[in-house]
Amino acid sequence: LAVDAPTCARIVGEGALPPLIALVSLSRACSNANAGINACNALENLVEDDPRLRELAEEHGAAGALAAAAHAPDCGWAQAARDALRALCPTQDDAERALGTQHLENSALRAESDKCFASLASLAGPVEAGHDVELQCEDGEKIGGCRQLLVRASPYYKALFGKGTVESESGVVKPDKDFLSAAHLALLGQLHALGHAPLPAELDVRLELLCLAAKMRAPSGKHGGGADDAATRVLKRCARAVCDSLCADNCLAVLLQLK
Repeated sequence: LAVDAPTCARIVGEGALPPLIALVSLSRACSNANAGINACNALENLVEDDPRLRELAEEHGAAGALAAAAHAPDCGWAQAARDALRALCPTQDDAERALGTQHLENSALRAESDKCFASLASLAGPVEAGHDVELQCEDGEKIGGCRQLLVRASPYYKALFGKGTVESESGVVKPDKDFLSAAHLALLGQLHALGHAPLPAELDVRLELLCLAAKMRAPSGKHGGGADDAATRVLKRCARAVCDSLCADNCLAVLLQLK
């Protein structure tokens, strides 16, 4: 049925993605090659020509399911999974990120991945000799970071540290005055980890991080699309986490802060 963009969008809108992605994982677990190939082909057809549908598929965990099948030594349809993964992640960087970090099914690998991202996030903190970026926050706090990681993760910092800018020469950044240093530290850590580090446990800091990420993300349609920006990934994760934590005791406070 997935023969044109409107039809693909309608099929996805009617709930096709979650069962297809589940079928990819179940087919690998049950060694059902025909079901796996069909599920991969369907996913490839649905997302190939529509960046918005690719983004939705990634949010539902398609990259992780396909990457697991593509790398499984006993999977008879690994090539179909690799083809679908290439359609889902059209650039080499996206494909490598999907293969290495997204929705790893094996719990041991996922724990190791989380540990690595937490370690990357910890590179942001009090200014040390190894830092080549210094954020001088409005409340007097100074936060250090790694320029190479920030440029890799954020179109904002890539532009900020471009050739000939004051910041590229000094390494000193004056961040948004509307946010406390806790929010800037949280976002800087996330950018060091490509948006995959654990979110702050405190709801108020998480809300600040959500608002800051919304201001820092790349505009849609630029720099490869806002969906590839780590700040956009942080924004979506924060939004889901805030929604999940809403209750009668905090919903009014959350509404007022976000307003």
